[in-house]
This record gives sequence, C-alpha cells and structure tokens, in this order.
Amino acid sequence: MALGDLVSISTACTSRGTFSVLGVVVDTLPLFRTKGSSACVTFTIKDSEFDAPHWQGGLKVKYFNDDESHLPNVQVNDLVLLRSIRVSIYQNKPTGVVSQQESVSWIVFRPEPGPGSSLSTTTGPVPFEPSLWEKDQAQALLDLVTAEGHIVQPSISRSVPVSQKSSQVIQASTSNPKFGLPFSLIKDVKPGKFAQLLGQAIKLETHDSEKSLILMTDYTENPQLDDYKKPWEEDDEPGPDGDPFNYLTRRQKDWPGPFGQLTIRVTLWEPHATYAREHVKPGDIVLLTYVRIKENRGLEASVHEDRRFPEKIHIKVLNGGHDEREQALLKRRAEYWKIHGEPKADTKNAKKRNKKAQEQQKAAKKEAGQLILPAATGTKLNPNIKPNVYTASISSLEKILRAESHINHAPGGIVYQLPFQNVNYISELRVVDFFPPDLEDFAVQTQQAAESEDTETLTGWEWRFCLLVEGVNPQPFKQQPRERMKLFVSGHDGDCLLDMVATDLRRKSRRLNLMREKLFHLWGNLEERKQAIASGNSDPEPLSSLPFKCLIKEYGVPCTHEKDPNAMEVDGEDCSQPDCFGWERRFGIFGTTIHS
Repeated sequence: MALGDLVSISTACTSRGTFSVLGVVVDTLPLFRTKGSSACVTFTIKDSEFDAPHWQGGLKVKYFNDDESHLPNVQVNDLVLLRSIRVSIYQNKPTGVVSQQESVSWIVFRPEPGPGSSLSTTTGPVPFEPSLWEKDQAQALLDLVTAEGHIVQPSISRSVPVSQKSSQVIQASTSNPKFGLPFSLIKDVKPGKFAQLLGQAIKLETHDSEKSLILMTDYTENPQLDDYKKPWEEDDEPGPDGDPFNYLTRRQKDWPGPFGQLTIRVTLWEPHATYAREHVKPGDIVLLTYVRIKENRGLEASVHEDRRFPEKIHIKVLNGGHDEREQALLKRRAEYWKIHGEPKADTKNAKKRNKKAQEQQKAAKKEAGQLILPAATGTKLNPNIKPNVYTASISSLEKILRAESHINHAPGGIVYQLPFQNVNYISELRVVDFFPPDLEDFAVQTQQAAESEDTETLTGWEWRFCLLVEGVNPQPFKQQPRERMKLFVSGHDGDCLLDMVATDLRRKSRRLNLMREKLFHLWGNLEERKQAIASGNSDPEPLSSLPFKCLIKEYGVPCTHEKDPNAMEVDGEDCSQPDCFGWERRFGIFGTTIHS
C-alpha cells in the first residue's frame, strides 16, 4: 500500500469514489442482522474535529457480511484502517458501504492498556499482515490523539450504550483542543491562538508560487482588523498614522464589502495554497480547520502544512447550506446587507468611471464590426430558483463556452487549449429541454444498492438527469441562434436542486408528483410542450420558462470520441478530435435550489 493511497476523512467525505482511510472509532452500533442473510456492523471514524459531535466531520461505515467473523469487531477508541472502501451518499450523508459481494480489507488497531501507547492488531476478512507503513501511520495517529488527551481509556466495551460511548470521547477531546480545534467567530479570535474559522471568501490573491491569500469574513466585527472604508467615504478622509497621504486606504477602492472591521487576511501555505487556487473562488463559504492567529499591524491568520499529516488539506468549500455554522453566517450576511445596502446615489467619480468603461466597451465592439444592443439589465429572473452564492460576478453562457481561459501559451511560441478546467461559474440561463424524456427515470439505482441484499437499510438511489439550457443575453443578430449547453444534474447536487432525496420514482408516485411540481417552477410548461410535440402537435404553446441564476461547475470525463484511424497502435488512445487529450468538457449544476 503506497503513501498516496491513504486520504484524510474530510477528503473521503467531500468526494465520491474508492479510498483508503484511517481513523479513530468515535461511535458504534450493536451488530444486527438484515432481513436477508447478512449481518451488519456500523461505526463512525474520525481523524480530526474531535471537539464536534461524532456525526460531524466523521465518516460512517456500514459493513455487511453473512459471516460475522468477517466483520471488523470495533470498539470506541480503536483505530481502523480500511483499504479501498467505496464512499457514496446515504441518507444525504457520506457513508462508506461494503456489501456482501465486496471484499474490503480492514485492520483494527487497539490501544493496549498500561503505560506507553502500543497497539494490538487484528485483520480481515481474510487475515493478513499489515505493512510497516500502515503500522507507522496508525501509531502516529495514536501518539497524536493520546498526547492531546483525546482518548480517556484504551477501549470501551460494545455493551456500553452508544450515547455514553460518544460522550466520553467528546468530553475527553475538550480537555485539550489543539487537534480538534475549537470553532471561533472572527470577532473572538486572539493572537497566538489556534482555531477553526468559517467565512465567505471576498477576495483571493493566488499569483504567488509559494502561498495564496484569502480575505474572508463571517460578518462579525473585531476592532483589531483592518478597517475597509466605503469608496464614497475614502476621498475626503485623512490617512491613518504612518500613512498621512492615505495610500493604503486608497488601494481598497475596489473593495466590494463588507465595510468596517469584519474581514481577516488568511495566508495559505502549501499544500493548502494549491487547493485554494484550484477550488476556491470569491463568494465561496470556506471552512479552515487549522488556523493560527497572529498580530502584524492588526490581526492576521495563516494555515501552514500539517507536519504530522503533510498531505492533509485544512480547507473545505461548503456552499451547501447544511452546516449550522454556515446557516448562521448566511443569516448574518443577509442582515448586514439589509442594513448596509449600497446608497441610492453614487459619487461623481464612480459615475465617471462607469461611463468611461461603457464607452470603451462600445468602441471595442464597433472596431470588431459588432452590432451594439442595449444590455439585458431588465431581464426578469425566476424568483423561485436561487444559488447559494450571490456575490460572484455573472458569466454569460456564451463566454463560458468560448473557454478563452483554456488557451495556454507555452515557451517557444507553442499555443494549445486545455480540454477542460476544474472551475466554477455563476450564470443566467433558462431550460429549453431535458433528458431522459420520462421524469420517472430522473433517479437511478446505485451500483451498491443493486449488489446489496439489504434493500431496507440503503436508499440506493441517486439523481441523474440532464438539462439543455440557453443563455439570456441579446444576440447581435436576430437570426443567430442562442448558445446552448448540456447541464448535468447528479447525486448530492440533485438533492440540493430539488430539496429532496432521490428514490424509486416508479414505485412512489407521491414523490414523483412532488418532483414534477418543483420542476414546473424550473422550466414552466416544458414537459407539457414536449408531450404535445410527441403527440403530433406542430403548433404547441410557447415555452413559458423564466431565466434563472445558477451555479455551474466545469469538469472533465474520459472522452468517448472514436480513435483516429490513422494513428499507430503504439499511439495508445489517440483521439480523432483536436485538442481533446483524452478528455471531454462537461458542466454540472450545483449549489442551486428550487424554492417552491
């Protein structure tokens, strides 16, 4: 087993796929037998966030097997390593599931009583000898949690009630919070302390090769933070001590808010800097799980490499609205902007800048021979469809599809275009078609459910459908068709969009009708219009769907193009499509909900 095969619990919980994980057991349920022939053991493991309740930051594992001796016999405070377990969404939460047909090797490391921190080991379902690297990783985790006071005794009997077992672990963790750090609001942070912070990323600086910078806020005020002024308040105000000409303040003129002492600077060092460059954008809600607070002309923060777990990423993008702390932040944000809204009258300087920018845009379009049309500022958006991020700038669907940022200039004058990038957008569009044609097929059975005998325990269904959408910007020529995009909806993103969990829609007609009502808010009379066309009606009612604002994520999948017939066999999977590189560019909806 290689070093790169082991991932953190947070990585496994925020991704889908097969992973090897190592964690401390913080909760177990008694072994039970399903209505079929399988026995099942359920437990939760963590490698951080021990201060939080056992279900927060942990990975629940459900292991099925006909033979009870093949199941891991775990107790609270055991360390469990699972080799290549598949993680999926079960009851709207990430869960590792091992069915009767699967073979996932497990290692249970149990702390032995007495002085020191040694481990006894059991393996299964077929006994084997753990590698030296696996033993070292388990010992390192045990040493860490023991030194920090997270384990009160070597083990706890399975006969102890679940509520008592979990409370013992949580109480022990609060005695020394360095590993599972305490959560803190920005208003409460102090120099020299470590904490978890959750906030909205306002601006990012990612051009440094060694580090990245996030300016983030949770809409609470701290008098030791930089004071960000409103642009219309800056011009006539004297500079602070050491800055008599107000140079530092003037650099804040493009600051979008919030204003005042509500924003903290967070410096991210590797590997967190690279993660921020690839996954974080302005407007995202981010959770930082290992933050050091320091003082340097005011309060600042930093996230350094985890010395014990160098590959561990202490940043998590939420944007789902399911975390209670995130919900509280969104509420504070709404209250802030309700009170501190933009003034009705802008300053003369701002008006001049806007007018000059508009004139420059018009001049550029005229030089390109384009027809100038008024901006679609009066577009009526669907009030029932709302994204979870509101501050990001709008990208037109046409601009997204042009993929100008995918063009790279390599040394030597070589220009090439990337097949895709892992980036997110916010856009305004409307639905003009969907697939599959029958709404009953919008939910499909997962592979785990198809293979599992425990049909009563697992939901075993997930969303999988596609929307055909088009942009809403005016076209330069009336005859020119609008650009269109296939927008895929799957898994947890579908849960968020429909605000309901996938199920067998052919058997549950009430859930099907509920989904149909929700989708009516999304696409109007589209379903009825498709049915009319299928019945031979050549003049159906016009489409009534309203444009809406949504979040779009771009990603890549292995291409399905035909191979180049002229390629030699040694060329491998060379594709006949230019600039493919073996990948296809796709788009999916996320972080957007139908409110009906």
